[in-house]
Amino acid sequence: MNNQILQVKSSKMALIFNAKPFAILRPWHIIADVKKMQLTMKRRNWHFISFDEEVYAFKSVRNVKIDSHIFGADISIKVYAGNASAKYLKKKDAKKIRDILLNNDWNKNDVDIIIDMD
Repeated sequence: MNNQILQVKSSKMALIFNAKPFAILRPWHIIADVKKMQLTMKRRNWHFISFDEEVYAFKSVRNVKIDSHIFGADISIKVYAGNASAKYLKKKDAKKIRDILLNNDWNKNDVDIIIDMD
C-alpha cells in the first residue's frame, strides 16, 4: 500500500439520477497519494479552462463523513484548514477514501516522542 495512488471522481450515473446532469462537465476528483501522504481535491472551474485544487496532508484529517444517497455518496472531510468535500462518488470509492484517511499510522513518524506520566 506504500506506493498506491487512489483516484476517484463523481459517478456519471449518480450525477444523472440525482438531477445534476450539468455537473458531468465539472465532476469532483479525489486523489489519495499514499506515498506522499497527501489528499488532493479537484474540480474544474465554471469556465472549463482550469481546475480548483486543494491539497491536504493525511495527518491534518480530523473527521470523514459519508452521506449516502440511493445512487452515490457525498464525502465531507474535516481538516485543520477547514472542510473539503466531493459529491456523487461511488459508495465503495467513498468508503475506500475514508479507510485510507482514517488509518492511524499517518500521524506517526520517526521523531514522535511518547512520554508516560504516572
